[in-house]
Amino acid sequence: MNKRYLPAFIIILFLAALKSSYGQTINYLPGNGLHITSAKSDWDFLFSGYINSIYSFHNTNENGAIQNDFNVHRARIDLGFTYLDNYNLFFEFDAAGQRTEMVLAQIQAKIFSSNYILAGKFINPFSPENNRSTRALSTIERYSGLNSMFLLPALDAQVGLMFFGNASNLGYYLSVTNGNGEAAQNISENNNSKDITARLEYKASPKSGFGISADYTREEMQLLSLLDHTFESFNSVNINGQRFGYLSDFWFDDSPYLFRGEVFQYNFADDLSASNKVKNFLGGYLEAGYFLFGNIKDGVQLIGRFETARYGKTVQDFAGPTVLNSYILGANWYANTIFNVQLNLIYEDANKTSLVPLTRLTNRNNEFEILSTFQLEF
Repeated sequence: MNKRYLPAFIIILFLAALKSSYGQTINYLPGNGLHITSAKSDWDFLFSGYINSIYSFHNTNENGAIQNDFNVHRARIDLGFTYLDNYNLFFEFDAAGQRTEMVLAQIQAKIFSSNYILAGKFINPFSPENNRSTRALSTIERYSGLNSMFLLPALDAQVGLMFFGNASNLGYYLSVTNGNGEAAQNISENNNSKDITARLEYKASPKSGFGISADYTREEMQLLSLLDHTFESFNSVNINGQRFGYLSDFWFDDSPYLFRGEVFQYNFADDLSASNKVKNFLGGYLEAGYFLFGNIKDGVQLIGRFETARYGKTVQDFAGPTVLNSYILGANWYANTIFNVQLNLIYEDANKTSLVPLTRLTNRNNEFEILSTFQLEF
């Protein structure tokens, strides 16, 4: 037998042995992975994943920047194990970067009723848009204000402990994390401060609701940027010290209609200085969508979105843009539960010319870009 086929052959034998010897059932749910379930249905093993391949085009190639690009944005494998609905183990790995990274590694246990404890590396609960998997985003990238926070790094995949649950229509989250983690890397703690996040959300119906969040930590000196949707910076400034943020959001998702949005503001408590050049940072989006026909299982959806990211009070000698607004027109084609295609036309508009040297945006205050993605889930 050819050696390259040996791993696949071993897996097939293993699955066949499980089914024949122990009575497990093996089911494939298109777009939701392969499930191996015990004969008594007391445990379930999940194997799933997806590949997200993007093409981007920019209307300028100044300063030697690349004008168009193909790349594999995400290539992820998910492994999960659930026992008696009381315990859950979940891993997610990404091979799209220079090396394979552990995006998530979390263990979950039921405390009582619908209340749980979660430990390991998990998604910070501050922003609902952040908590939506890439598979469930209506646009190719999350909104620019949130992406700006990710690069601190903050609000991304964090290492720590979280309590969450719900009672009737009210849900809650409370997490304590290192606060300096990100999906692409596993970073050790760099200070004695912890990031504390609390969130409450109310579901007015199964398809609508609203929520509020709060977040507190103390930053080491880092750069806070105004980013476009390919993570190119219009401006970057130093921040340092105490950071307190709050967020509000709403959603209404009743096909064919979609309306949702969120807005957050962070306040930096330390005095303005060379290491802390802004007092506030605000970000948010407002989105409307409509299915021309079908739904996320088989349909075509149109999306319109406005986003903003902006610095608040700044030091007197501050230079460069302080506001970045984004306007997005999108179309999503869901061929089925496995394959979908997205197209985003994006206009970025800053209130001043970018002074960041030697980038695609240098000496510009606006940009037009086209992003498209092909995504396959199994």
